Amino acid sequence: MKSPKPPYDMVRRFFQLAMGRQFAEAERVLGSIQSQMRDVEWSKGYLQALKGIIQVRRTNHDRYAFISNLDMDDVNALMESHEEFIRHSKSRLHDVYDRGFFSAWADFMRFLLDLQDTRNEASKKINNP
Repeated sequence: MKSPKPPYDMVRRFFQLAMGRQFAEAERVLGSIQSQMRDVEWSKGYLQALKGIIQVRRTNHDRYAFISNLDMDDVNALMESHEEFIRHSKSRLHDVYDRGFFSAWADFMRFLLDLQDTRNEASKKINNP
């Protein structure tokens, strides 16, 4: 049965590919994600956010896009953004489509935070063998 929320491992793979600028493969994964989601407003918002992430990564020069202005090495900024997107994703002030949209962004921030954790762990191992 299709779910409104996609499997996080597929979404995580999508983020890895988008960040690595492997757009053709990212779009294939996006198609798989879409096929596993129900056609409801929440899912439409979630998918639109994923499409926006890949579009901005592809053009890489939209100075107004959130992702273009995000310092992906600033853990505090990532944590603040993650918390903000979580709040928006749960807020009943937003409609269902918007909550799906913000949920995708919260997942993306979580991915970036996990990426930072992985980098920090690797750095510790290199510096403290």
